[in-house]
Amino acid sequence: MRVLTDASHHADLYESLVMLFEDRMGWELYRMTGMEYWDEGLWNWERHMPHGEPVARQNLQGWGTDRDMGDHSERDDTVHPGRVMKMLTLAQARDLKPDIVIASLAENEEGLHRFATEIGAKFGLQLGNQGTINRYDLADFSLISTTRDGYPWTPYVVYRQEFSLADFRFEYPPADRTYVGTWVQVLPSDEGEYQRFLRLAADIPEAKMRYHGHVGAVDTFWGGNVSTTKEVAALMRSAGVGYHCKKWSDGYGHVLHNLAAVGKPLVGTASYYEDKLGGPLWVEGVTSWNVQAHPHHETVDFIRRLLVDDELHERMSYAMAARFREIVDFDAEFEQIRTMLENVMSDRRVPA
Repeated sequence: MRVLTDASHHADLYESLVMLFEDRMGWELYRMTGMEYWDEGLWNWERHMPHGEPVARQNLQGWGTDRDMGDHSERDDTVHPGRVMKMLTLAQARDLKPDIVIASLAENEEGLHRFATEIGAKFGLQLGNQGTINRYDLADFSLISTTRDGYPWTPYVVYRQEFSLADFRFEYPPADRTYVGTWVQVLPSDEGEYQRFLRLAADIPEAKMRYHGHVGAVDTFWGGNVSTTKEVAALMRSAGVGYHCKKWSDGYGHVLHNLAAVGKPLVGTASYYEDKLGGPLWVEGVTSWNVQAHPHHETVDFIRRLLVDDELHERMSYAMAARFREIVDFDAEFEQIRTMLENVMSDRRVPA
């Protein structure tokens, strides 16, 4: 079986699909390459925005290091070293005729459904962001890694995007109990949360509070940006506390699930996550501390306790690692997805 997807916009989402379709199913996964997908209206993400075409080029243009394999091309995955991504131009996709086409961006659903119909492929949706408006009526199946107000009437599985539990493993004690790290992307772009972070950092000078990732201008609290998911995992394992304050655009929540997998006591915006897939990971006073339910001085006191109270820190670390394994079962979710896909693929479509 061959699968074509537009999921190149999120490296860890794409890796989760590689783990699903290639590692577990033994199928072949391809991403799109070439601006023909844009030109023919199959890739439409932010098409009506001034940056729409540059974003399309960022996701679709080939690299000089891509290797021509005849019926497809290959590229080394720099975010997940050791992985090789397979890619199809639009012409190659028409020749190869993948069995499944998956849209992971709502704006691409209509165009990719049209293409799936053209080549006789099944069409699926992958939903990873909260609150999107999706064309369930076009889909043969849906892979949903968010919560929904309403779920589709066609086949679907609610699941969590898989990641390496060998990299994001629990080990105790951490290398640096004073290291309070956050991996919320572009933290300074949220002025309110950035200021909350700076106030805490100023009031807890004994803590090594750091934020990471792409940030633009940096300050003394920026901990740098690493290029691979494996390096992110190593940093998370080494930290004493996970600081996760985010109140926008989360659906599945890779960073939140990563921090839970490595067993970090969480300090963050638990109230924001109450209706989201990661909500059950936040158990007040057991695995986490909700900054939205406490005044600033109480959060300062709690982080200080985590830095010096061995019993509290160890108890919360083990509780978070256990809570993750209670809530998340990649093996069981795979079996649900496998059964759904086998049923969907048993009814093959005739090309239009």
